[in-house]
Amino acid sequence: MKKFNSKIWLTVLGLAIAAVLLVFGINYFSNNPLSFASVTEESQVLSVEPRNINLLPEETILVDSMVNDYVEIGVSNRSEEPMLTQISANDYEVNEDSPVLDMEIMPWFYGSPNVEPVSQFSRARQATLVRDESINGFSWREVSGEILLYQYDEPYTGFHTTLFDGWHYFVDGVIQEYYVPNIEIEEMLLNRKIINDLVPVIRPNLVFLEPLGNYSQLLDVQPVSYPILYKNTENLILTSPPGTRGSRLLTTTEEFEDIPMDVVEEVTTFDGEWIHVYIGYDELGWIRKDDTGTDYVPTYYSERELLDTIEAVLAEELSYVDARIGASFVNNETMSQISVNNQVFFPASTQKIYVLGELYHQYSTGELDPYESTMTLYNSDKVGGAGIIAGYPEGSVFTLDELVNLVVIYSDNTAANLLIDAVGGSERINPHVHQLGLYDTYVTGKYYHDAFFTTTPEDAARYFALLYNNQLNGEPYDEMLIEKFYMNSHTFLRSYLWNADGWNKSGLGGTEQNDVATFVTPYGSYSIAIYTAEPWNYDAIGNQVGSISARVYDVFNEIRSDLWITVEETEEVDETEFSSTDESYIEESVSYDEW
Repeated sequence: MKKFNSKIWLTVLGLAIAAVLLVFGINYFSNNPLSFASVTEESQVLSVEPRNINLLPEETILVDSMVNDYVEIGVSNRSEEPMLTQISANDYEVNEDSPVLDMEIMPWFYGSPNVEPVSQFSRARQATLVRDESINGFSWREVSGEILLYQYDEPYTGFHTTLFDGWHYFVDGVIQEYYVPNIEIEEMLLNRKIINDLVPVIRPNLVFLEPLGNYSQLLDVQPVSYPILYKNTENLILTSPPGTRGSRLLTTTEEFEDIPMDVVEEVTTFDGEWIHVYIGYDELGWIRKDDTGTDYVPTYYSERELLDTIEAVLAEELSYVDARIGASFVNNETMSQISVNNQVFFPASTQKIYVLGELYHQYSTGELDPYESTMTLYNSDKVGGAGIIAGYPEGSVFTLDELVNLVVIYSDNTAANLLIDAVGGSERINPHVHQLGLYDTYVTGKYYHDAFFTTTPEDAARYFALLYNNQLNGEPYDEMLIEKFYMNSHTFLRSYLWNADGWNKSGLGGTEQNDVATFVTPYGSYSIAIYTAEPWNYDAIGNQVGSISARVYDVFNEIRSDLWITVEETEEVDETEFSSTDESYIEESVSYDEW
C-alpha cells in the first residue's frame, strides 16, 4: 500500500476551488450590466449617487426632483416640462373655461395643503389672495399677474364701491371703464328720498288680539321677605318670570329637596304667580308660587339670618385676637359661605389637605393604588419638622396608605414630601385645586425645599365642604379620606368640642397657627377655617380659636333648630293652648269683673 501524500491532495483541492471561482466570475460579469466588462457611457450615468429624499414642503412636493433621466416612473417622456402638466396634457382633457386645471381630473394630491403653496400649478396658486374685505365675502386675488375681484371664491360681476371714487362695474372680476362717482351717488340717494316722501305708501293697520309678550319692566313685582323649606323635586327654575325678556329654563328642583330658601320678590304673570328665591345670598331663580303647602312650606328658619349671625359672631370674636387673623364659614347643606378678614396665609401643615385630595383623585382614576403603590425613602427625602420617619433607615419602603396615616396622625413632613412626589408635584396638584375654584391656593415645591405654599381661610373651608358633600373626588374616595382625617390628634377648632362629631387638619408655622374642620351636628353640618399669623401672644392663640369655634357651634345649632318648625305647626300649637284654657280664662275674667 502506497503512503498518503498530503501535499499532492492540497494542490488538487486548491486547483478545484480556483476553477469554481473562475466559472462563477465569468457567469457574473457576463450577465451583470454593471460589470467592468460592460461599462458604457449609459452605465456611467447610472453609477452616480442616488437622489436625496427631501420631504420639506417649501422645497418640493415629495422628493428633490421628480424628473430624472435615469429614474423610470412610468411617464412617457423625459422633458423638462413639469409632471402635472404632462399628465394633464397627455392623459386628460383640460377645462378651458376655468383659469385652472379641472380638479376632477387631477391626482388626489393636487388639493393637498402641502401641494397648494408649493406647486405653481395648484388651484391655490392660480388665484392668490391679496386682500380680504371684511364684509359680503369680497376679496382681491392675483390671477396670472392681474388683480381681480372675487366674491365667495368666484370672480365677481356687478357694481362694487371703492372708498374714494365711487361705484365701479366688474365683469368676471375685471374692473370696467364705466363707474358712478360718489357725487352722483349722493344725488341719486337724495332724489330717492324725495320720491319716497312724495309717493303715498299704504301701510297695514295691525291689531293684536293678544299682547306679544309681557316684559319685566311692565310687571308689578312686589318685594317680599319670608323663608321657605322646599319639598318638590319636579318643578322648574327659570331665570326670570315666564313671558319676560330672556326668560329661560335654568334647572329643576331635583337637587333642592329640604333646602331652605329666602323669597325676595313675587310677581303675577299671564302664567300664574311666581316667586324669586335665593339660597342665602346666592340667587337661585324663579319658581312657581304654591299656597297649598305641597311644593314648599313656610318656616321660621332663614339661611340669611344664619349667615348674618355667624358673620357678626366671627367679626366680634376676631377683633379680640391680637394677631393677623381670618376666618371663613360654609354651611355644608347649602354651600353658602361667609368670610371675615379673608386673606392669603402661609398654610403650614394645612397645605397637606390639598396633597391628600390629589392623591385620592389619582386613586379614583386608577393611576395610583393605596396598597400596591409604594415609595422608597432616601436620605435626600428626609426633612425636619413634624414627623417620625426621618429617623428611619435609607431604603425603607412605604405604601401610599401608610404615608397617608403618617401625614394625618403625625403631620409628617417627610411623608408629605414623598406623597408630593408620588402624585407628580405641583403640576398635578395646582390644576386640580384651581378647577374647584380655589384660586388663592398654590402648592409648589416641598417642605424645606424652597416651597411656595399659599391658601386662604375661604379656600380651605370650601375644600372641606366639597369633601363632605362628595364633590371633591366622589364616592367612595371622599369618604375614605374623611376616615383618615378622623385619625388626626392635634386641633384648635375642636379643643372645646371633643364630644362633637367632626374632623380637622391643623398646621403650625413660625408664627402661624391654622386649622380647618368640619362638624356634623343634629341640625346640619358646616365647615370652618381660622388662620392666624404674627400673634402678640403665641401661646394664647390656641384657646382663643377654640373659644371662637365653640361659639359658632352653639349659634349654628340654635338657629338651624328652627328649620323644621313650620309656621303652620306653630299656629296650631297656639290655637290648641288657647282652646284648652279659654273657659277658665273667661270664668276668671268674669269673677274679677264681678269682684
